[in-house]
Amino acid sequence: MSAGRLFLEALRLDVDSLDDVRRRIEVALKLDAGGFIFFGAEAEAAGRLADEILAAAAGPVWLAADLERGAGQHLRGLTTFPPPGALAHHPEAEEAVRVAARSTAQEARALGLNLALAPVLDLDVEARNPIVGTRSFGSDPARVAELAMAWIASCQAEGVAACAKHFPGHGRSTADSHAELPVVDASREILQADLAPFRAVAADVACVMSAHVAYPALGADGPATLESAILEGLLRTDMGFEGLVLTDALNMSGVRERTGAEAPEVAALHAGCDLLLYPPDLARAVTAVERAAKASKVIAARLTESLARGERTLIRFPSDDRSNGSVPDDRAEKAAAISSACVATVGGHVPVWLDPNRPVRVATIWDDREEPARVPFGLLFRQMLETAGWDVLPPGPADPDVPIIVLVASTPQAWKGTADLTLTARAALEGILAGDHVYPVLFGHPRLLQGLGHPGLCAWATEPGMEPAAAWQLDALARRGAN
Repeated sequence: MSAGRLFLEALRLDVDSLDDVRRRIEVALKLDAGGFIFFGAEAEAAGRLADEILAAAAGPVWLAADLERGAGQHLRGLTTFPPPGALAHHPEAEEAVRVAARSTAQEARALGLNLALAPVLDLDVEARNPIVGTRSFGSDPARVAELAMAWIASCQAEGVAACAKHFPGHGRSTADSHAELPVVDASREILQADLAPFRAVAADVACVMSAHVAYPALGADGPATLESAILEGLLRTDMGFEGLVLTDALNMSGVRERTGAEAPEVAALHAGCDLLLYPPDLARAVTAVERAAKASKVIAARLTESLARGERTLIRFPSDDRSNGSVPDDRAEKAAAISSACVATVGGHVPVWLDPNRPVRVATIWDDREEPARVPFGLLFRQMLETAGWDVLPPGPADPDVPIIVLVASTPQAWKGTADLTLTARAALEGILAGDHVYPVLFGHPRLLQGLGHPGLCAWATEPGMEPAAAWQLDALARRGAN
């Protein structure tokens, strides 16, 4: 079995043409790649590609995607759910998490995918963290563990492997590992809280993803992905984890800047990783591992161990078996109900002047790095308000007699570099809030509203279901206040 089996190649349908993606698949299969990760694909196209891959591959493969917010997160046309932070605020959080995980796995499985790169087990304990935030189930280790276990059990029961990430905990970092190597200087005692959710799921989860973050207190000056003290010592020996250890994406600066003489892929394998995700150059990475295995008995032994562990795990989640791929017809309705129940008021009630019987205007502030991939931000919100009977005026000059609902999108994103509103967005929002009769609806972390000291509605994320959910909830609250 070749070293290529260690690697999962990225398929960027959000960037590359379908012909380019097919060429990438052909090259990867010639290198005996262990699988593929889908990014930004239309679900129908992803299903066709999955069929083509399974027909052409010499053996079982991993077909994966980041599915923290439902299968629709990277497989457009499928169902999306609120992020974990929102699900944790649902009145029946554990059941909401189970429904979300089950739906996610069923839809993914129906397309042939057998690996969900979720859930996030990082703690939401650092307000400056630019990459975790709403992706976390919260700050309480016991609560995060409880909800993570519910997600993992429900996902894996549908035939899709789950992946707990990012070990040993990305929550205390203040930098984005896509752009640099974050260093967490917390003591070993403090870090026990971060480790607790991983310890709780270690016996059950199929995969654990390493963090490209350094933890000096854990005896590791380099990224955890490259540190055997963390992966072999803490995760395997101390916690007893027997599943697959996955790297975070190997094209990220947090892992490529601190590898010493070894190639990052070789260093990750040496440290205890079993699957190596998203190398920037697959052919070069495979060659580096093969050469290292020929030159070192230690690396050769690690290669053999990881390949065997990978094949054993694939048997549990076969990519060519869609027998569990039944998808309930009511999944969209369940997702909509969960999304609505997660929307919450922050800092006070909906003001009485926000009246369904008087005209309003809707303004938008998009404060995310990537532009909306589906429909213009705010369109679904406006449509839902109009369906509910509101008179939503077209954009126009400010009128003190017309209330403004201002929608703000600010979510954790790779390479964004901040957990806060950007200076431009903050200035624009504060300018609008200085007027009379302005009510913000935030699609982001509630602490952004708390920091403004202004009451508003928190809708958590920019997934398509959250705009109608926010509008529906605002309508209900406003009508309740009017009566």
